Amino acid sequence: MRQEDLHIVVEREAVLSFGANLGDREQAIGRAMLLIERMDGIRVRVKSSLWESPAWKPDGGEGPPDYLNSIVIVGTTLSPDELLAAANALEDAFGRVRNERYGDRTLDVDLITYEGVVMDTPKLTLPHPLAHTRQFVLQPWLEVQPDAVLPGHGSIRELADYVDGDAWRLGE
Repeated sequence: MRQEDLHIVVEREAVLSFGANLGDREQAIGRAMLLIERMDGIRVRVKSSLWESPAWKPDGGEGPPDYLNSIVIVGTTLSPDELLAAANALEDAFGRVRNERYGDRTLDVDLITYEGVVMDTPKLTLPHPLAHTRQFVLQPWLEVQPDAVLPGHGSIRELADYVDGDAWRLGE
């Protein structure tokens, strides 16, 4: 094999958050995880359990269904923008409607971190700007990566100890 024939591909670690509060939430997240494993340039390393959390509405709206949530740690050869596009395509495949911010969702996939990258563009902010305030992100992430650090915010273990909100493992 010639030197110029070698092509080294470096995987970057990224954290994705999956959530759903409409329809068969458990089935949607399970199917979405299967589909993301089949995407080129993405390799699932570890998945958390399913966690449940109350839906949040900025106006305090009554009665939205609870969310199911999960964290997936992936290795990826995609850029942050490409990984976001893959997450958005997955949401679209599940009928995600983007009519209102914080609306109910058939599937929500957020890019939480991408190997320590800090960026803020019109399309993508890394790390996710609200991850440090959300138990439904911190608790499942803590389950699979207890020593993780959220860039700019610190240890997810410490954040989970102090952030308001509820999240409980499904079935507990």
